[in-house]
Amino acid sequence: MDWFTDWLPPALVDLPATAPSVSPPGDFRNGWFWAIVVGILTFWALAYALEIHRASVDKYVGIPVVVVAINFGWEFVHSVVIDQEPAQRPANLLWFLVDIVIVIQVVKYGNKDFPRLGRTLFLRLFFGLVAVAAFQTFLMAYEFRDILGMYSGCALNVGISAAFIVTLVKRRCSAGLSLHAAISKMIGSQLAGLNVLILFPDRYLVLSWFVMMLILDLVYIRMLYRQIRKDGYSPWAINRPRVYPPAPVPATPAAQPAPAVALPQ
Repeated sequence: MDWFTDWLPPALVDLPATAPSVSPPGDFRNGWFWAIVVGILTFWALAYALEIHRASVDKYVGIPVVVVAINFGWEFVHSVVIDQEPAQRPANLLWFLVDIVIVIQVVKYGNKDFPRLGRTLFLRLFFGLVAVAAFQTFLMAYEFRDILGMYSGCALNVGISAAFIVTLVKRRCSAGLSLHAAISKMIGSQLAGLNVLILFPDRYLVLSWFVMMLILDLVYIRMLYRQIRKDGYSPWAINRPRVYPPAPVPATPAAQPAPAVALPQ
């Protein structure tokens, strides 16, 4: 068959002999790593706390419901089910415990974002999604031996950034959403990207996701800033009063057919 393939032009890019996804990380014990980890924990903890606070004030979940379900499943698998790096497992367990608080808020307020679903059906779908997300996270970690949860976690983070934009557009107000949390989330995510760049500089797919996160987070921050001002409050006020979503837009009634007119004989 050589005669059949010899005429083909050479490939533009040669794939590596060893997949970058299995490349070993750099030294985990250097000072830069731990300094960045402290920054990640600080800004993400701040984002969690601010969103929980805002949700308790506005009675609307501060983190999109679908994201909470997937993230809860992810944290459960990477803190309880599978082996982890000793440096990461305590952090995952901490986020899992914090996620329990957010799940409680979803149980209390989450149905407001899906008014057409009854409460019972909403909760069944939510916890069903948690189970599916946990199972898929386990399979991904097992199949790719992604002990750090880098691929699933970073892809999820891109989805989180996009979900905040969708939630803001859907609610048509800033209820449950915090500008300070959005900024903290963006900084924490980019610090995580810096760690990936230091430890795994050849994982271009993951690094491209952090660029996507940055773009989406900046868009969301700008949109949320404008929306809070439109709601009549200062975007920089942490303890702004409770925000109430506007009334639903009534559906446009279907056009009625014109009555038949009898023609003269």
